[in-house]
Amino acid sequence: MKERNPFLRYFRETCVSLKWLLGPFFILLLLVLSMRMIYSRQEVYFYINGLHTGVGDWLFPKITELGSTAACIVLTVILTTYNRRQGLMLGAAYILNSVVSFSLKALVAFPRPRPYFLERALTEKLPHIYYVPGITVLDNFRSFPSGHSVCAFTAATILSYYAKNKYLSLLYFLLAVLVAYSRMYMSHHFLEDVTAGAMLGIVLSVVWLSLIRIVDKRVSRP
Repeated sequence: MKERNPFLRYFRETCVSLKWLLGPFFILLLLVLSMRMIYSRQEVYFYINGLHTGVGDWLFPKITELGSTAACIVLTVILTTYNRRQGLMLGAAYILNSVVSFSLKALVAFPRPRPYFLERALTEKLPHIYYVPGITVLDNFRSFPSGHSVCAFTAATILSYYAKNKYLSLLYFLLAVLVAYSRMYMSHHFLEDVTAGAMLGIVLSVVWLSLIRIVDKRVSRP
């Protein structure tokens, strides 16, 4: 009997395969949504902004690079060296997800923290913002969603899917969360930006993996 909707079946199977990534993510997502129901965007921002330490100021500018374009290219090349198909899948996911991310940035045009407060005549809050020494803070209207978070969670999803040891998903998840947090720590994004970026990275990657399974199925038919 012909499969009526193979995409849904493959989507469910892919989600099951990613349970060690999706489980912790949904728990964290619920915590984030609960917190935003209690506290405002500004309250969350200034709480995180007040958590700076010397170690954090050294560590997070390095952690954030794991979600950069350079890191995407390097990781794709390394993975392609060991497994060509997996490397190509990761590279394609990066490209597709980034296209969606940049399109949303242009459409939404939401301000980053500093112009956000300036735009709303909240200049009295600007002197209270802590900036990591030596870091140039982005000052444009391309805050939503966080591109670094999209890339970090795209990598976490693809790597988790292909990992033989599924417990590695917990490590990939942790690294992706640290990248997302680093964007807030460095005052480049709000909580909403990195949350949306994480969701996009995961959902679009699962869709991509599911579609490829359909293509593989059809190509393998005699």
